[in-house]
Amino acid sequence: MWIKRLNSAERLVRAHSELLSTRLEQPGASPQAQLLDAHAAPGTVLLLRWNSNWFTTGPDHVRDAVQTPDLAGPSVAHTTRVWIESQPYMRVGTRMNDRGDVLYEFTPITELEATLRVLRNLLIACAAAAASVGVALGAWAGRRVLNPLRQVAAAAARISSGDLDLRLPATRDRDLVTTVNSFNTMVDSLQQRIDRERRLVGDVSHELRTPLTTLITSVGVMQHHEQDLPQRARQALNLIAAEVEHLHHMLEDMLELARVEAGVQRGDTDTLALHELLRHTLGGRNYPQELLRVIRDARVRGRKLELERAVANLLDNASRHGGGPVAVVVDAVGSWATIAVEDAGPGVPQADRDRIFERFATIRAERRSATGTGIGLALVRETVRAHGGRVEYADRPGGGARLVLWLPLASSAEDDG
Repeated sequence: MWIKRLNSAERLVRAHSELLSTRLEQPGASPQAQLLDAHAAPGTVLLLRWNSNWFTTGPDHVRDAVQTPDLAGPSVAHTTRVWIESQPYMRVGTRMNDRGDVLYEFTPITELEATLRVLRNLLIACAAAAASVGVALGAWAGRRVLNPLRQVAAAAARISSGDLDLRLPATRDRDLVTTVNSFNTMVDSLQQRIDRERRLVGDVSHELRTPLTTLITSVGVMQHHEQDLPQRARQALNLIAAEVEHLHHMLEDMLELARVEAGVQRGDTDTLALHELLRHTLGGRNYPQELLRVIRDARVRGRKLELERAVANLLDNASRHGGGPVAVVVDAVGSWATIAVEDAGPGVPQADRDRIFERFATIRAERRSATGTGIGLALVRETVRAHGGRVEYADRPGGGARLVLWLPLASSAEDDG
């Protein structure tokens, strides 16, 4: 569009230049009169320099739109946009003769500028739309590409939390078949290894039960005749009795842990009021009832003996490592019931908090105790998981540890049942 207008303007300025040159060479010809009689297009302004004098069909200040001419020969030059009285013009100039006379023609391009402005805005809008579409397509493609990886990451997170039955669904995507199959094979192998270890622990613990029972009975018989033994023999017997008792508790915990991990349930679930369960547990372990604090009472579905054992393990853990429990708090948060066992001990270092629920985990010296089995908190975690909940560590305000059991609240229908 601009090229066509430019070519047309160049042809017109050449034609006007030839016409004016012919007329002005005649004697008595008036440059101003001939300029006005050149029949320029409406709105076009002509500017003539003839014999070092300037003549124009427009306002006098149109001369300001012209710099010193730099026209070589008869060719058209210095084509550019200029503004006259806030209106856009296309200026085209040409040399008329060898004396340096010059003709400039200013053609209005208001409509052309408006058209170009519309086209420019349209191009900007199209570019913005194309960029937006590109971003949207990129985001869609990115989600499509990354979605399988997100599924793998989510599955890995669930498996790491103990859901070993989870597998990635089969896919027809040839690029993902190998990844999905390898992932599922890895989880199968992991589950088989864990199952073998659990069976081994359970089998060994079960096989040890009979000789341990014999050992406990024998120690009991010897303790019955303790007064007949020398002093050093009595001390050795008491040491053996304590270690046998410790071994007995460890074996019972290991068997219980193996049973829970294997999903073997002991009895049916009942709707349990937590404040009643905790009062019974505190009394059975000779802890004062004043420790119990009920913020909001809660009822859960569960197996009473297993939950009592889990709470008892938390109480014993607080006694061994935290100087004894200072509070047992019951509350309800959303759809969850919580049981928090608090102590005023030294707490657990930040680096060890993810490990305290592992079997036989060891932490810094002030938290260890020779009287513990190393399985109590692991058993708590597996018991709570079997009830659809979780266990967490938190710092107690004012110092100490706060171990919290989260259990799903019983629904109204379950309460009625």
